[in-house]
Amino acid sequence: MISLADAKAYLRLDSGDEDAVVQRLILAASDHLSAIGVDMSADPLPDSVEQAQYLLINHFYENREATAPVVGREFAMGVDRLIAPYQEQGI
Repeated sequence: MISLADAKAYLRLDSGDEDAVVQRLILAASDHLSAIGVDMSADPLPDSVEQAQYLLINHFYENREATAPVVGREFAMGVDRLIAPYQEQGI
């Protein structure tokens, strides 16, 4: 699991004003990856899965005011390639 301090460093946040927001984004990114079949139980996570989580955290942070619905399964740039080897394959 990505720590609050690591996520804040990735987002270049210095103050604690948005700690609660960032903590929710960490959990949301993990939940999102888990929901699409990525095993998030490994400790430590593979580097590519961790990087995908950072990309999602950044995407969610930068687009938290978005109001337009997203159609289909859209990922932040690069996330789909990073997680492909770790996704469960369906029939």
